[in-house]
Amino acid sequence: MRLGGIYPIFEPNVALRRDPAYKPETPPNLRFVRPDSIDDFDDITPQLDRYGLSAIAAPSAVWTRSRDECAAFGERARELGIMVGEANFNDNLMVAARELAEQRINDIRRGLLNADVMQCRTLHILPGTKSPVGGLLTAHPEMFTDAYKAELREVVLRVLDGLDLQHTRFLIEPFNHSFFYQPEDIREFYDAVDHPRFGFQMDVVNMIAMDTYFDTTSLIHRTFDLLGEFVYSAHVKDLLWDHGHLTLKWDEVLIGEGTLDLETYLQRLDELDPDTPCYCEHLPDEASYAHNFAKVHEVTERIGVEVKRRVEQLELGG
Repeated sequence: MRLGGIYPIFEPNVALRRDPAYKPETPPNLRFVRPDSIDDFDDITPQLDRYGLSAIAAPSAVWTRSRDECAAFGERARELGIMVGEANFNDNLMVAARELAEQRINDIRRGLLNADVMQCRTLHILPGTKSPVGGLLTAHPEMFTDAYKAELREVVLRVLDGLDLQHTRFLIEPFNHSFFYQPEDIREFYDAVDHPRFGFQMDVVNMIAMDTYFDTTSLIHRTFDLLGEFVYSAHVKDLLWDHGHLTLKWDEVLIGEGTLDLETYLQRLDELDPDTPCYCEHLPDEASYAHNFAKVHEVTERIGVEVKRRVEQLELGG
């Protein structure tokens, strides 16, 4: 596996889950998780090496970049022993307005082609919301229906229709605001789509439910058993039950502060392609990323899981 960081969150109370207009700019000291351009590479390589990393995210809004810019970015990353492992698309593809939906499908298709020329391994989305208000993670009852499943399947196939992708796969990340949450339901959806460039964005913490909060081990095994063949990128974080809140409230926390069985998670990730990128995400500062990277390295070294480092790839000439 390759380790990296992704998606800093600086103002958690107004992040994309609540405010669709929230688009923070990554500060220079955190651009090692997602460089803005090829000009950032010289500055970020010392941080990648300090934390034992060899994966980064693609620049933001990759569909707005030129094809030449994307090709040059990917080429420079490979010269430095770095994998561009993940791009994302945060605009809701399930909006009711037909013209807006068409525009966004065209945008993501352009993003996939740009990611492919960059040789970025994946581009992922979250299941879109049917709520007319709120951010991308806003729940709506329709999102648990067969009609929604059919509509999402049609969107996936329209996005991929006719695209000749050589390097990039189109992924969906699970979340608890729709049916795309538990491994059995997700596997049924992948069988229905049945497309060779369609994959799964592994994020087992997003799949924790009441019956698995204290038993993430079984959830990890179920998820990999059913969906491992579709995994091309992964996120690693942790989850804690906030017992000081009057009703149910779970928070993302630093790795080791929650209930995730990190050892089992990393063991199962090690069964995948050794170039699978694994990202720590949603952190506010470099110290928090450093903590999570150290926890991953600590466990992988103890259980004998290889984490590919950038400098080692340069020494091997690849």
